Amino acid sequence: MAERPPAVLLGGETIAVSAARSLAPTGVPVYALGDATDPVRRSRHCHEFVEVGSKGGVQERYMRWLADSGPRGAVVIPCDDDGIELIARGRERLESLGYLPVEGNDEALLGMLDKERTYALCRQIGVPCPRTATVSTREEAERAAGEFAYPCALKPRESHVFAQHFGILAKAVPVGSPEELVAAFERTAELGVSMLVTEIVPGPDHELCSYYSYLDADGRPLYHFTKKKERQYPPEFGLGCYQLTTWDPEVAEIGLRFFQGAGLRGIANVEFKRDSRDGSLRLIECNARLTAANEQVRLAGLDIPLLAYSRVTGTPGPRLGSYKLGVPLWHPIEDVRAMLAYRRRGELTVRAWLRSLLRRQRFPLFRLDDPLPTVHSLSVKAGRLARKLRRRAQPSAAATAADTSSVESPGPPDARS
Repeated sequence: MAERPPAVLLGGETIAVSAARSLAPTGVPVYALGDATDPVRRSRHCHEFVEVGSKGGVQERYMRWLADSGPRGAVVIPCDDDGIELIARGRERLESLGYLPVEGNDEALLGMLDKERTYALCRQIGVPCPRTATVSTREEAERAAGEFAYPCALKPRESHVFAQHFGILAKAVPVGSPEELVAAFERTAELGVSMLVTEIVPGPDHELCSYYSYLDADGRPLYHFTKKKERQYPPEFGLGCYQLTTWDPEVAEIGLRFFQGAGLRGIANVEFKRDSRDGSLRLIECNARLTAANEQVRLAGLDIPLLAYSRVTGTPGPRLGSYKLGVPLWHPIEDVRAMLAYRRRGELTVRAWLRSLLRRQRFPLFRLDDPLPTVHSLSVKAGRLARKLRRRAQPSAAATAADTSSVESPGPPDARS
């Protein structure tokens, strides 16, 4: 097979593994940028992995490698929000260096990274969204604290900035009182993270659903796809740990209306939650990049990474159209933790959880022909657990030492004994 232009994947952890599995079998050399924990570094489909870290300044390190060492002529595909921002703000420079960044309306891309702008677009387009208030000062936080019903949440305007401090699992800070809201605001303000107060859309987590598409230069959708979350971890503000592909025309209609109204082009995904008060779908967030469910979408029959690659290289793309319904995506470890959390809340029984799993399962990482990303991911999780257990043990050890030091010394043994 003739070698095709390379692809550079920016960040993304498990997302990058799925993208590499899409592209490499078609003859595309795949370069992936990330940190030491990223499982794509162990994938047989990754031609070269470049460790750039994930803490502050990651976009600068992405660009530095692209400028100094990257394969010219490569398609640049964002698998995380830093990758989107790099492309949206640096498209001209990337093109001048000889790269082919994925399609996109850069102003709209930046709008999707800022939830304040996203929700403003919702109101402008006429798509329902949660009630929110941006808080930049303590006075604004105190004012919002007196206006919102509880529980509510503090949510970052820019998720990737928030994740730098609190990790990718933390999407928001739930608060149960005005005092908690102000205290949470002060903690995030000290870190320089811009936040907004948002109502929590009432209803169970299984009312969360998503729409995916790819819009061409004229805003026409190249395909339609919907899925729903059955469970997420942590509950309310977490990542999907059990999801199923569906076909929901209402979700697709509202999602496409938002994409076109916002001026999105290229890859697009939007998540809604059905409000139990009136049955309306309220927009939660929009991602104009590959998402954590990319493997599910791919296994269902729609290959988004290959589509994005083919659009900018002018090469034959994947088949578009119908896809398989009922395809699951299961994160077993997180889903067990979710089940226990829902059980404590009285929302799920062990029997109902087991019954939901009675189908052929699909996984975000595990594949017999590419096992090392799974091995690497499990080793990283085991290391994190070991460090957590050591930290928990340290206070106990310190307390034991303090208790021992307070006991009177018995003195030297009697020489006659």
